[in-house]
Amino acid sequence: MSALSPENLISYIPVILPLLMAAAGWTVVKVARLLALWPRFFIGIRPMFGWQGYFHANSQLYVNHWSKELFEKASGLQQIFEYLGPEKIITHQLTNLRPQIDGIIDDVMNEDNAVMWENLPVVVKNRFYMRAHRLLPRIIDDIIEELGDGLTRILSYQRLLEHAEKQHPGTLQRIYDILSRRTFNGMAHFCAMLGFGLGCIQLLVAVLLQISHIEYWVISSALTVFFFFWICQHWIQYPYHPIRVWHWHIRSPYTKFRDEQDRELAELLAQDVVSIRNLFNTLLNGVRSRRTHSIIRKRVAILVEDINVRTFVQLTVGPIGYLELKNTLTDKLTDAIIEPLEDEHFNRERSTLVQHHMHQRLGKLSDGLFYSQLKRIVEPLSIIGGIGGFLLGAVAGFLQWLLLYF
Repeated sequence: MSALSPENLISYIPVILPLLMAAAGWTVVKVARLLALWPRFFIGIRPMFGWQGYFHANSQLYVNHWSKELFEKASGLQQIFEYLGPEKIITHQLTNLRPQIDGIIDDVMNEDNAVMWENLPVVVKNRFYMRAHRLLPRIIDDIIEELGDGLTRILSYQRLLEHAEKQHPGTLQRIYDILSRRTFNGMAHFCAMLGFGLGCIQLLVAVLLQISHIEYWVISSALTVFFFFWICQHWIQYPYHPIRVWHWHIRSPYTKFRDEQDRELAELLAQDVVSIRNLFNTLLNGVRSRRTHSIIRKRVAILVEDINVRTFVQLTVGPIGYLELKNTLTDKLTDAIIEPLEDEHFNRERSTLVQHHMHQRLGKLSDGLFYSQLKRIVEPLSIIGGIGGFLLGAVAGFLQWLLLYF
């Protein structure tokens, strides 16, 4: 007899029926996660008829929670700044700025005062160059020190996350993915095993009680899978605190992949959120950038605030020309200051220290803190999981009935 003969295929039905329940359980978790992320933008007619991925519709809410309830508790920005190394930043900037400073001065002078600058005696030009080279270390040091001292008043994790998302779209979704991917995978596997087990019980009851009604299969399957998502979101966190039983420690499934999750999260934060590049770009272009530019303008002003330089420039180009010169010089130096901080190698080098620090700090946070973040991710999908589970269960029950009686 052929292995694929109808008689042999019928013998596989007792195995296939529980597998249908397992597939329904696995699918309901995957569908819930899919609808959390897709579509990125609203599709339909606002406000009632349509759908947008829950995460994208509420991304600002997640940013607020992650900033205040997770990242700030892991490490303050002032501490992060110390790990980035202010002295290393100053050294790196000076190494790149020193060769450029003469060219920057020439560009500023030639922009609006080309005739005056060309006719200026070389001795006076050299004196201006020498003054700039002498004052540059002090200027950079003062800027970095003052920005570091007032960092928490200008910056927050929320602003860093928002700016990182603008520069690298998808950053927030990557954080969401790190905090939820392993959880959803674990829940899907658990629901599949739960579905297979309950499918075996369902088949056993049908055989013992000789039940052949379609209502039994459809309703029992639909109600069973309806509760899967609710059950597995509690299972992933249980027990909430490790339990010691003889020589064994019983931990929740979530805690078993906490270290891997923390390592991946620390890497993303160090490279994209609290990196030198993102930190200084947010300082210069964020919602409180006026404070940053005020600090830079104040420190750069000493280049032309010398009484002899100021008097000479004001007599040559007038008070308005002097003010324009200061503003142009500030803008040019601001661009020159930020440019070295875009260097990929330098960013990666400093991020390595921050990554190690963040991994350690995240590892010291309690499981309960992560459970609360997990709750905000999973609980809003409970309705989707319930309705989806009911429908998928009903379909699975109908297929079971078809396989048995047709």
